Amino acid sequence: MHTETRSPGLPPSLSAVAERCYASAYQALSNGDLTPATHWFGMLALLEPHGERAWAGLGACQERAGRPDVALTLYTLGNTLTRGTSPWLGLGRARTLRALGRTDQAEAAFDQAEQAADDPRVLRAIQEER
Repeated sequence: MHTETRSPGLPPSLSAVAERCYASAYQALSNGDLTPATHWFGMLALLEPHGERAWAGLGACQERAGRPDVALTLYTLGNTLTRGTSPWLGLGRARTLRALGRTDQAEAAFDQAEQAADDPRVLRAIQEER
C-alpha cells in the first residue's frame, strides 16, 4: 500500500501525531497484526478524514481479514471523502468489487482509478491487479 504522505491543515503537533499513527498502522499491517493496524488507521481517520491513507489502510485491513464487503464500504467512504481523487482507493474498490463477483462494476472502478492516476507506481499496480 503506497499512499500519499500528508497531513494538510493540521497544526504541526497534530501533524506529528498523524505521522506516528500512520507509521504504527503501516508497521502493524506489514506484520499482519490487523487489530492494532485497524486501531491506528482508525485514529488516523479521525485526524485526517479527507486523506486517503487511513481509508486505504482500513480497507486493506478488512481485505486481509477476509471481509471484502466491509473493505468495499471503507474504500467507498474514503473515495467519497477525497472526492474521488485517490487512485489507491479506487484500486481498492475495484479489487473488492471483483472479489465480491461484481465484475462489471469492478472494471468501471479500475477505469476510474486509472483515470485518477498520474503516478507510474499506481498505474503499474492497477495493471497488475487487472
